Amino acid sequence: MRPGRRNQLHENVREEIKSVAWKQMAEKGASSLSLGAIARELGVTTPALYRYFPARNDLITALISDSYATFTEALEAARDCIPSGDHAGRFRSLFLAYFAWAVSHPQQYLLMFGSSMPGYQLDSAVGELADRCFQVPLDMLAAAARDGKISFTFEGFHLSSKLQEQLERIPPNGRSYPARVMYLTLVSWTFIHGVTSLELTQRYAGILADQSDQFVELEVERFVKSIGLN
Repeated sequence: MRPGRRNQLHENVREEIKSVAWKQMAEKGASSLSLGAIARELGVTTPALYRYFPARNDLITALISDSYATFTEALEAARDCIPSGDHAGRFRSLFLAYFAWAVSHPQQYLLMFGSSMPGYQLDSAVGELADRCFQVPLDMLAAAARDGKISFTFEGFHLSSKLQEQLERIPPNGRSYPARVMYLTLVSWTFIHGVTSLELTQRYAGILADQSDQFVELEVERFVKSIGLN
């Protein structure tokens, strides 16, 4: 068998294993992930899976990595479909896409940000992917600040020197950002993660019924106005 053909078959089996893993977690929760159960569904022995994923930890890392990659691509696409000079429009598009992607991919989102995986040790590659994801809104808000399109300042607030120093720390990409840019990125991420998590855990269901999307649109607009983004 030609090496290219062999590699393609190997990748196809890896994708099949991951597909079964997602199905298993959707049915029984992330903590239930088991190589043995996956092997049984595929009709192979558990040791046979080790050719593709040497350990459960490797499979989890692959699932999280795939999720971060797809999620980040969705955020970048939402940002880029709006002209670069329309900072408020880019913010709305990106954070509405954040919510929409999570609702469409609840297992992936919860694995990235919510589900506890007993015994899992975080791989450094996952951290790099998470940094790339966070970089999308960070760079977007930095561009808006450079263009003078954010009126928010710390005036009237107590910003301790230690917190300011922490906010201005050099991120993994080697660049530094003004404290208010890092602050606004963190609070905007906190805001959208909060409403998204409440939606995925069905805390809104009994209150908002089928109006969650409209609620989130209103909240995003409120946030845009609260930081003076235009």
